[in-house]
Amino acid sequence: MAAMQNTRISDVVQRRCAAAVVAAALVLGSTLVASPAQAAQFTARVGAIAHNAGDVTLAGTGDAGDLVSITPSDGAPIETRVKPNGSWRTTAHVDGFGDHTFRVADSIGSPVATLRASTHEVSFERIMVARENWNRSLKIDGIGFEPRSRIELTLDGVPTATTTTDRDGAFAHRISGVRFGDHTLTTVERFDGTEQLRVNTSAKLEPSPFVDAVRVDPVARTVHLEGRGPAGTDMRFVDESGAPWSLTDGQDWTANTDGTWSADLAYPPAGTRFMGIVAEVYDAGKLIGSTTSGATIPFPVTADVTKATAKKLVLSGSAEPGARLSFTDADGTPVTDADGNRVEPPVPGSSQWTVTLDPRRMAGGTVTVSATGDDGPLGSVTRTYR
Repeated sequence: MAAMQNTRISDVVQRRCAAAVVAAALVLGSTLVASPAQAAQFTARVGAIAHNAGDVTLAGTGDAGDLVSITPSDGAPIETRVKPNGSWRTTAHVDGFGDHTFRVADSIGSPVATLRASTHEVSFERIMVARENWNRSLKIDGIGFEPRSRIELTLDGVPTATTTTDRDGAFAHRISGVRFGDHTLTTVERFDGTEQLRVNTSAKLEPSPFVDAVRVDPVARTVHLEGRGPAGTDMRFVDESGAPWSLTDGQDWTANTDGTWSADLAYPPAGTRFMGIVAEVYDAGKLIGSTTSGATIPFPVTADVTKATAKKLVLSGSAEPGARLSFTDADGTPVTDADGNRVEPPVPGSSQWTVTLDPRRMAGGTVTVSATGDDGPLGSVTRTYR
């Protein structure tokens, strides 16, 4: 764009007055020197585009007080004045999306500037906020934004983070150290010099833990739990009445330092079929959340010698329904039937079982009955039959 210096009539008058002062000073022997004033260069540019609003900000420089006229190709003409500091700035509105031109002129005859700007609809596909309660954070994913745009995240009115969308218009960011409770996340998208979108999303960060796995080990007589929960808290495990379940190390508490926790609970008393477990979260000694889980305790393996003769050994007992029984003699050798196959019957749904063995195929005078479930061994018991 061409540019030139311009001199106003007032500038000419000022220079003539200054020349008269210089001449008078010379007559009086003074050394006063004066320089003629010059008008500022007139410029114009597109400063910002608010696409959905159809607002195009124009800015530039000029001689202080000059009138700047803007005529959009598809909008109402507007005027503004150059500020004392030599700058001007105003916003023109255009109708509809597409290409637009702006004829910009000043009041002292500088060359007219023609500016161009394109507007388009700005939208997004979705914003997803994942609550990561176990490490006190919120993970924000955005899809369908303008490629390479600036994203500003504000949590509960406090500016929190900035990031940039990728070439596909997507972004992901995690905000850590979030307090528990309800929150409002504000996502602002900026490009082309101004804010384009502002979206509010609600999120609630809850302190309750997650129980990811419960494993019962009847052989080691432990109940193992593991899961996720708020980092930097303490975990306690109680039954439905609030009575604590002791850990295998004799303690009642375990620490959750990094957002994941695990605990080995002592085996419940005999006769317990279902073990109700409430995982409690404490922060600085205060209960802040809990989750209820539980474990099914397998029936213990029992066996009695019902009949024992030289040719027949009848055993009966109980075990977990559906478990597989196996038998070994005093030497640890699996007991087989007359065809040489191992004796491994399933436990009936009633949990009560009866098996007949041939003691002539067994060494020693003892037999060990073992039960195995889908998750492994469920226990064993040894009986003497002679």
